[in-house]
Amino acid sequence: MTRSDYLALIDAYGGHFKISEFDIQDSIGRMDTGFLQSFLAWRQWTGMPTMITSAWRRNDQKSHGKGKAIDCLLFTQWRVQQASALNHWLLATTWPFQGVGLYFDWSYKCPITKADIPAIGLHVDGWSGNTTKQRPLRWLRINGLYYYQSVVNGSFFCQTNSKSITLDQALKLHATTAEAV
Repeated sequence: MTRSDYLALIDAYGGHFKISEFDIQDSIGRMDTGFLQSFLAWRQWTGMPTMITSAWRRNDQKSHGKGKAIDCLLFTQWRVQQASALNHWLLATTWPFQGVGLYFDWSYKCPITKADIPAIGLHVDGWSGNTTKQRPLRWLRINGLYYYQSVVNGSFFCQTNSKSITLDQALKLHATTAEAV
């Protein structure tokens, strides 16, 4: 596809992005077209202002390196107020993404004050590639630790600290720490 083809694809789904937002490490041409189209349709469906923080990544052997993943932030008020963690989760898991990760430990630079602001990060992917984890895969990252969701009971388990947490517990923990900031 040419750059104009990508522009047409972006425009076809509401024109919410510029090509440069996908050109973080290289070219939008590294993105899997089917996944990109699904992501654009998802953005149009959610109606949420979305900031892309990562797309295709060089030297990544997993979803980003295959052009089938995007990391983003969702806002209710552009770059001022984020959607709730629960909204992030529901919007991403309702769509048929193969991977959804909710990151409670991200930040982004405020365009006005240049200060780092705590943020809820969202990873979505369309990768079903070689992984030991069952797909679709759902996970949370809390304080740098990954908790993967069980398809049996829905709880999230971290192999590093051998602890489990439910989504409700993680949301309450995040709400408590967000109030302290």
